[in-house]
Amino acid sequence: MLMRSSVYAALKSDIIACRLLPGAELREPDIATRYSVSRSPVRDAMLRLEAEGLVQIVPRQFYRVAPISLRDATDLFHMRRLLEPQAARDAAQNADEPALALLQLAAEHPPGADFIDSNRRFHCMIAGTASNRRLAATCIDCIEQSDRLVRISLGQIEGRQPGRLVGEHLAIVAAIVNRDGRTAAKLLRTHIDAAEARVLAALRRQPIVTD
Repeated sequence: MLMRSSVYAALKSDIIACRLLPGAELREPDIATRYSVSRSPVRDAMLRLEAEGLVQIVPRQFYRVAPISLRDATDLFHMRRLLEPQAARDAAQNADEPALALLQLAAEHPPGADFIDSNRRFHCMIAGTASNRRLAATCIDCIEQSDRLVRISLGQIEGRQPGRLVGEHLAIVAAIVNRDGRTAAKLLRTHIDAAEARVLAALRRQPIVTD
């Protein structure tokens, strides 16, 4: 049986990975059965997920996985463009050598690995390497929620080139390792701008996405 925090983590993971699709109705008995828990930890988890914008509560009826909207997607990328470059600058200034070594490994996409998972880990690791814990936590939340956008849009993204994106990751890490925070921030901002353009264009072709 899962603990309360584990129910929240499992639900969040299933929503972000789109195993629970945007707009899906969630009822306490079904969720309790799914995770082999009582209804109390389900309610606690749903309240936390509502606060994060991942779940909507329909009083006395059910919960709903938050739909994806173009406005929310734009807001997420705007937050990432503001915060992640600062995290990269912070990492370049303050990260120790072991953290930099791990960051270099994270930039390399292992053969056969899921690129979306690898990409999320890479961006989260840059954020987590920053010395400012609040900045790191906010960055990681935005990065994780962006995964939903990427997974929903994946089939509509034209000209996907994981190799090029890995090259961009390696260039960002090289700047951080060289303690060049200004270049790292600039490269990461450009990287996020390009991702936003790709994902928003794909989301506009998805019928389940609202304005």
